[in-house]
Parts: sequence; C-alpha cells; structure tokens
Amino acid sequence: MVLTSYNTGTTSVYGEEIYPRIGTPIVAFFCGYVLIWYLQIGYRIAALGAIRFEFWYAFVLGIVAVVFTPKIELNHKLVFYVLLYFLILLVQLPFSHDFNRSYDIFVDRILKFSALAFFIVCFVRSPRHLKFFLAAFLLACFKMGQEGLLGRVTGSLVWENQGIMRLHGTTPLYTHPNSLAGMALGTLPFVHFLWPLSNKKVKALLAVLYLFSLNIVLYTGSRTGYVGLIIFLLFVLFASENKKRVLLFTFAAMIICAPLVPADYYERFQSIFTQQEKEGHSAEARIMIIKDAVQVFAEHPLGIGISAFPKVRMEKFGRFQDTHNLYLEVATNLGIQGFIVFCLLLFSLFKTLRGIHVWAAANLHLLPDPSSQLYQDLMLIKQVALATSCFIAIRLALGMFGMDLYEIYWWFAIGVTIALANMARHLSAYDRVGIRY
Repeated sequence: MVLTSYNTGTTSVYGEEIYPRIGTPIVAFFCGYVLIWYLQIGYRIAALGAIRFEFWYAFVLGIVAVVFTPKIELNHKLVFYVLLYFLILLVQLPFSHDFNRSYDIFVDRILKFSALAFFIVCFVRSPRHLKFFLAAFLLACFKMGQEGLLGRVTGSLVWENQGIMRLHGTTPLYTHPNSLAGMALGTLPFVHFLWPLSNKKVKALLAVLYLFSLNIVLYTGSRTGYVGLIIFLLFVLFASENKKRVLLFTFAAMIICAPLVPADYYERFQSIFTQQEKEGHSAEARIMIIKDAVQVFAEHPLGIGISAFPKVRMEKFGRFQDTHNLYLEVATNLGIQGFIVFCLLLFSLFKTLRGIHVWAAANLHLLPDPSSQLYQDLMLIKQVALATSCFIAIRLALGMFGMDLYEIYWWFAIGVTIALANMARHLSAYDRVGIRY
C-alpha cells in the first residue's frame, strides 16, 4: 500500500506530521552558513575574517541545532561506519609521525568539515528543507562559476602553470586549478538530475551554472578534472532511461565545442595517457611518489598519522611532496585498518543511496498523480540520491590524482545521504512497502 492520503502543500498524512517541524528562519540561518562557508566570506571581507566570523556563525548554528531542532534519527548502519571512521581518525592522532601537522589538520579540517554533515542532518529534515539547502549550495557554486568565467575572459585568474595557461580560483580553498575543477565537477550531478524537476526559470539558472562549470573544468587544464568529467558522462549514460539520446547529445556537444578548445588543452588531455608533458615532469614525479608511498605503507602498515606523509617521505627519501592519490593517502595515513573502514564507509554510502533510489522509484510507479505533492517529494528524493551517488563517483575518480581525504566532499555526501535516509524512513513509516539499509 503506497501513500495515498498526502495533503498537497503540507507535511501531514492522516492528520499526522511526516517530517520533523523546523521553522523556516532556522533553515534559512543554516543556508546562510552554507553560503558563508563555500564563498569563504572571512577571506573576501577582511573585517569578518579578523573576528573569525565563520567560526562564531558555526558556533551559534551548533547551539541552534542542539537546542532548537528535533531529535536526530541515527539508527542505520551508515552512521555506524561514519562513527567508526571518525574513531579511526581520532585514534591515529596521538600516534602520528608529525603530530603538530596532524593536530592542525584534525582541528582545521576534520572537525570543521564534519560539522557540515552534522548541520545537514540536523536542518535538512524534509524535501522542502532539502530544496533550501541545495539552492544555497548551488548559489554559492554559481557565484564561483561566474568568477571563473570573468577571470578567464579578463585574464585576471589565468596564469602559466606546467607549461600552459590555467584558470585559478579566487579563494584559498579553490586557488589551485585542480581544486577549482573539482568544485565545478561537484555541481554537474545536481544540475543534471535536478533539471527534470525544475521550472523554466530554474532551468535557465541551471543551464548557466552548467556552462560556468564546464568553462572551469576545461580552462583549469586539470587532467584530474578531465577524468572526472568522463566519469560524470558515463554515470549519466548508465543512469539514463534513454541512452541513445544521451549519446547523441554528448556527441553533438563535442562537435560544436571542439573547435573552441585551444590546442594546449588537447595536449594536456593526451598527456594523461602518454605521460608526455609540454613542460615539467609531474607524471614522472607522481610515479616516484607512488613508489615511495608503497614503501612507506609496507614499513608502516598501521599508518603514519593524519597528513604525516610529507614529513616521513622527507626523512626517508629527501622528497617532500604528498601522495597526490586518495587511496595511497588513506593507506599510508590511516593504515590497513583505516583503509578497510574507509572502503566500508563508501560501500555503505552507495548501498544506502541505492536503497533510497529503488524505494522511491517503486513508489513512484504506483502513484497515479504526477502533480501530487507526494510524487514531487519522492522524485526529489530519488533524483538527489542519484546526484549524490554521481558526486561520490566523481570524487573517487578525482582521488586517483589528488589527496582529498581531509576535504569537505566526503562530509557533504555523508550529510546528504543520512538526511535522505531519514526522509525516506519518515515516509516509509506510512507505507507498507518500507525500506531497509
């Protein structure tokens, strides 16, 4: 029996609340934090940075989350793996070969970034809240995309790096071309999978954001970004119900855009496979890093500590660069036990998102009215589950060329997945089909 008595425009079924009630001003306050964090307001406005505005905003938001939001539901397996992963990070801290750096990374990145996951779970309790959150996230990405286009056109954010002119970001978080490309790639799954649910005005904004993101991926000259874009296209192809249309559209877009791409970027892409670079020896350096990382892992199978690889590598080999590879970063930093837990966490994320998608799709096929609020809510949950799966897949592809273990992306995905799981549980409480994780 599917949900059949769902009041349009409300959150009640059979006279009962489906989702925990949170006031719009509180959700808006949380969305303000999303904008402030992603746009790094403290960096852009020196006066706010001087008073640590982002920290105090997060501090107040944490109090609001604990005091003014309903109890969080954390009774599914994914939460267990998240807590286990956090425990692994915490345990590694005192045994680090570079304690000072490990402590800084733990406080400045792990604690700070995991707070976003906590806030998402606390404040995103319904499809309506989810829309607010996604709007804030994509608006921040829209602003960064606009800056990327302006910076490329004016040349203010373009300078030579590894033999070609590359686009850079405006804030420290995304200054490096690879980081900027990663940010842009993270928007594409949400643009694509939210497109069918959007009205004409929203579609126009999403189309502009899509072009902003592609501009960044192309002109950062990031081979990592090019690989991520390929993974995005493959995911879209396999997730599509009309694969021929996707292939034709992609082929047509490539034919139209190909003449606009400078020759240097073609050479940059080809160097992924040939390892022949116009300038520099980054490919050779990466091979050397891999060999060093494998040896460090073999000698320290239980891990050397959070972000301690550069120091250990310098002491052992006289070379300082970090792993430039997510999987080697996990293995060397957290050891075999950390690598296993990280893999289990990823598996649980994909499994949970897959379960949500299958459950929502099953209910959608049984609903007679596509214009009903229930249908629209289920579609949103289903599409965001797909987008988040694609987001994680892209991050895993980018991880082959970058050390992203301590970045915010994983906590973003964790927060969204748990929030979706809780929404699905609230809905399935009124549905005999049910859902399991």
